Amino acid sequence: MRNKPSFRLTALLVILTLMLAALPLSFALADGGVVLYTGDDTSDGIVDSRESGYLQTAAGHVGDTITVYVPIKNSSGGEITDVSCSLAVSDDLTVFPFENPDETEATLDWNAYQKASEGALVAWNGDSLGDGEHAYFKLDVTFAAGASQGNYRVPFTITCNGGSTSTVEVLVYCRGVDTTSGSSSSSSTYKSKPKVIIESYEFMQDPIYAGDTVELQLIIANTSNREAVTNLQLDFSNDTGAILPAPGGSSSVYIDTIAKNGVRALTLDLLISPDAEAKSQILTITLSYEGTKNRSEFEETASVSVPVLQKARVLINDPVVYDDPWVGSNVSIGVTLYNLGKSSLYNCMVDIVGDGLTLEESYFGGNVASGGTMRADLNVVPTMGGSLNAQVRVTYEDVNGNATEELLPLNMVVNEDIPMEVASPGNGMSDSGDQPASAHIGWIFWTLGGLAAATGLVYLAIRAKKNRERALEDL
Repeated sequence: MRNKPSFRLTALLVILTLMLAALPLSFALADGGVVLYTGDDTSDGIVDSRESGYLQTAAGHVGDTITVYVPIKNSSGGEITDVSCSLAVSDDLTVFPFENPDETEATLDWNAYQKASEGALVAWNGDSLGDGEHAYFKLDVTFAAGASQGNYRVPFTITCNGGSTSTVEVLVYCRGVDTTSGSSSSSSTYKSKPKVIIESYEFMQDPIYAGDTVELQLIIANTSNREAVTNLQLDFSNDTGAILPAPGGSSSVYIDTIAKNGVRALTLDLLISPDAEAKSQILTITLSYEGTKNRSEFEETASVSVPVLQKARVLINDPVVYDDPWVGSNVSIGVTLYNLGKSSLYNCMVDIVGDGLTLEESYFGGNVASGGTMRADLNVVPTMGGSLNAQVRVTYEDVNGNATEELLPLNMVVNEDIPMEVASPGNGMSDSGDQPASAHIGWIFWTLGGLAAATGLVYLAIRAKKNRERALEDL
């Protein structure tokens, strides 16, 4: 039974190593150039509070001895030496809620414990730390009798390079006085229920596309401070069948034991089905386990959201110029987009990029469903003649709003002079004089009209004369 605390501390350190190595979170100390991950929103405004989601807060009741870790990372760009960690002793329980083992000491020196080296934890004495390396200080402390229940921000001092210092804060939690310890012997019917949870998870790939094999890192925590859990089995499932174990993997994982208040790191390889729908897929995790005291069986259920994307597959034809281009005249240009992917495209737009062309209006195609087509017609006006090298720009977004831009070459030769057949009729001039051509055409019509009228009058006169002659013969 004595090796359980050592096992729990080692597991916790492994988890801290994995988390700190995976997350690109850092801040620089004022003098020493050291990055400290304390998991808290700090003094001096130099700690990234996002790290708090990945560090387990040290917790215990009044009189309990807890182990506090201070993880650091060197980001100075070079080696640092003589690295130490200390905590000033104070009568103020809000900043020092612990018992002072030696009342003559003004500070408690945190022990240099281990550092991460080539994926493993090795002994470390604080003498030096290479650039980018992680290391850990630790010390066992006991909550003082006057400490009340709640969170405490404990200030630590990191010293390196012969005197460079900075102060950071680490969060610890006091559960107050343990009221159950005195009644446990008389309450023989009481059965504790250890609770196992998914404390945190992280994907080692972003974004995640359908068809990918992704690595999921889980932190499994036993939240009970009374008993360990054993025979822990994790079963993974997805209702749509979009998330499967990677080839050679299994949908079930077994963990032998997690000590009370202990945590375990777990890495899974998952295969995202190629036809998975582009949305947040839910991976359901069922945790079945037993308590070590009463051997009762328990079961918890947790969910992990997997943001799956479908890779966009788009085919765009070359721009087609439908008209003979002239300076100052409209030219029609067509572009067709085909969505060959399995998810929709959003906010599709088409416009022109380049000199020598003016676009009357960009084309907005809206959304294009899987297997759909968008045909864009653009009206452009060339502003200069000669050979123009422009580009047709097509933009679209995926379901998460990530934009893609594609540029298509548009080459055309623009005529500089406007042809005669497109000149305004009101400006037409005759070749022989200053009179407009319409004047000559009018004269011809008047002449022909006069001849027709004269011919008609002659015909009527002859017809009238013949009628009179017939009338005289009848008499």
